[in-house]
Amino acid sequence: MNLEFQNSVAPPESPDYSVPWKPIDNWIGVVLLVLLDVALLFYSALAGGTQLAQSAGLILVQLAYLLPLVLIFAYRRVNPKSLGLGGFDWGTLALGIGLLFVSYILILIHNSLLLLLGVEVQGEKILTIFESLESPVWFMIVGVILAPIVEELFFRGFLFQGFRQRHGWVKGMLISAAIFAVGHLDPASLIPTFILGALLAYMYQRSNSVWPGVILHVMVNALGLCAAYIATQYPGTIPL
Repeated sequence: MNLEFQNSVAPPESPDYSVPWKPIDNWIGVVLLVLLDVALLFYSALAGGTQLAQSAGLILVQLAYLLPLVLIFAYRRVNPKSLGLGGFDWGTLALGIGLLFVSYILILIHNSLLLLLGVEVQGEKILTIFESLESPVWFMIVGVILAPIVEELFFRGFLFQGFRQRHGWVKGMLISAAIFAVGHLDPASLIPTFILGALLAYMYQRSNSVWPGVILHVMVNALGLCAAYIATQYPGTIPL
C-alpha cells in the first residue's frame, strides 16, 4: 500500500526534457523582477496603495511581471509554448487538490502561531485593503484571474523549468519556491507562500504544463479574497 502511494505521488524525472534558454537567463529574469518590484513599490507609494488596488492600472502593474519573459524570449527567439502551454492529465490536478488541503493544514498552523505572537497575517492585510476599497472589482479580477496566470508563467513555466534543467527537479522546486515567496514582499506570509510555490512547482513537474498550477492558484486566490470580502460585509462570520 505504501509503495503504491509512493508511486502515485512520485513525479517523473523528465531526464530528456530541456528548455531553449540558458541557465543565466533565469537569474537575469530574477534581477529584472527585483528591479520591477522596487519600481512598483515606489509607484504604489506615490499613487496610493488602495487607490491603485481599485483601478484598471492594477492590471498593467501585474502585466509588467511578464516584461522579463518578453525581453529574454525575444533575445533568445524562444517560442512562448516552451513555458508549458500544452494539455495535462486531469488526475494530476486531482492530486494537486488533495495536496492543497494538506498544505492548508500547515499554513493554518503557521498563521495560528503568528497570531499568538501578535503578528499580522496576510489575511488581515487583505481585509484592510478590502475595507478601504470603494469597489473590489479590479482587485478581484487581478487577484483571482490575472495574477495566477502571470505568476505561473514566470515562476513555474520559466524559473522552475530553468532551475530544473540545471539542478534537478527537487532543487529547482525549492529555489523557485523561495524566489516566489520572497517576491511577494511579505515576511509574514513567507512560509505559506513557499509551501504554495513548492506545490505548484511539483504540479508542473508531474504535468510539464502550467495549467494545473494556474487552476490551483486561481482556487487559492479566489478562496482567500472571497473570504476576506465576505468578512468585510459580515464581520465576525469568517475568522482570518
